Amino acid sequence: MDTIAAIGDSTIRVATEEDIPRLACHHRLMFEEIQESTGTAPDPAVMAVLEKEYAAKLAREFKSGTCISWVAVDGDRIVASGAVSILQYVPVPHDLSCQVAFLHSVYTEKEYRHQHYASRITREAADFCRDRGIKRLYLFASNAGIPMYEKIGFVPVPNMMLLLQ
Repeated sequence: MDTIAAIGDSTIRVATEEDIPRLACHHRLMFEEIQESTGTAPDPAVMAVLEKEYAAKLAREFKSGTCISWVAVDGDRIVASGAVSILQYVPVPHDLSCQVAFLHSVYTEKEYRHQHYASRITREAADFCRDRGIKRLYLFASNAGIPMYEKIGFVPVPNMMLLLQ
């Protein structure tokens, strides 16, 4: 496991298959906190399935190379994480490539927040995409994450819409 960066006594590294259970837990915790912030109580049964499905996604996509994740480790403990999924989309005038990436599941455990783990992981993801010629890196930001993403250079995309079915 190669260390990419150090933050104090902690390190940032690429996640491995052994890290998937913690990554899936972080994904669940992220959504629980988002729901709680809006006054909605998370459904434990839904959150359990969410965690299981995310772990399965990571297991498949780590092997295929279409998803990569980074973790911040303090001692032996993963304290923050985030991932990029690479997808085939359509070329557009400002990017003739068909590859796009989605940044997702950026999460830092509560007692480790405000120590720049999320921004460091996000920058690693952006560098990863840039190094591979991927020009479009999208994300869905929580209200808490918007200021950090804006500092890094992300901008809102006003012409995007979503149909939930």
